[in-house]
Amino acid sequence: MVMDLSAPVIVADSAIARSNAAVVVRFFSEVLGASHETAAVDSFLDPGFVDHDPAGDDNGVAGVVAKLAALWQAVPSGRYAPSVIIAAGDLVSVLSRLEVDDKGAGFADVYRLIDGRITEHWHVVDNAALTVLLESP
Repeated sequence: MVMDLSAPVIVADSAIARSNAAVVVRFFSEVLGASHETAAVDSFLDPGFVDHDPAGDDNGVAGVVAKLAALWQAVPSGRYAPSVIIAAGDLVSVLSRLEVDDKGAGFADVYRLIDGRITEHWHVVDNAALTVLLESP
């Protein structure tokens, strides 16, 4: 059986996990979606946020804003589309795709939330597809 991924599938193990998943869904919609509202990052990320990205120089809130600004400049029509969201306790995992026109690159993200704010982030990306996506005219 193949899942219909036209809308994200959300699975949560508790009320707090559902609440955390809702925050992450809003983050995708308001910041990572087509609107590119990087100014909204502060309303989602805790001031002590840590992005566990070994390639990043600034793994705090300012670093996220800078990375997103550079990404949206490189791919102005890009947007992240979540397909599967699994939440357990304070962790929310998201399978998504960075879509640019008819191309895309897969991502797997894990977010930790405390009191409704994202405090940590980890991700794995299909680097080969992302390279092609960013180098395409």
